[in-house]
Amino acid sequence: MEIGFFLIAFTLHNVEEALYLPAWSKESKFQKTVETNVFLFAVTIVTLTAYMTGILYLLWPASLWMQYLQTGLIGAVLVNVIMPHAVATAVERRYSPGLVTGVLLLIPSGSSAIVHIFQSAELRILEIVIATVGAGILLISLILLLFALGERIFRKNQRS
Repeated sequence: MEIGFFLIAFTLHNVEEALYLPAWSKESKFQKTVETNVFLFAVTIVTLTAYMTGILYLLWPASLWMQYLQTGLIGAVLVNVIMPHAVATAVERRYSPGLVTGVLLLIPSGSSAIVHIFQSAELRILEIVIATVGAGILLISLILLLFALGERIFRKNQRS
């Protein structure tokens, strides 16, 4: 149940970002300018990846790898609410798209999901922190790769 709520919150968060982040990125110091179609491409794949991770965890909750993967993903998404969303909003003194859904939806649902996994699994706090850092690095790498791939795809389509 907790994983399902987290995935819904993550989807709503990504919808908020999809609607407002590309325009916001044109004036932000925190985000390289990203075109709408490139962002939609990347955010769709990241969202589907989160669902795949959640489904794999729900199918094999006793798997240590699935526990690491799921808690790492949730932890990385929770860190994302702070940096860049909250920090960007404070520093730029203007709203960073994703902050409201991050604070109101992701933090409660993600925290609940991590507590549930922590209570039902054999993970220790340090392992959750390590999984969060690892998943964060993978997630940032995936997003950068998807942005680059999306730029190539959509640039090629514009020339055709």
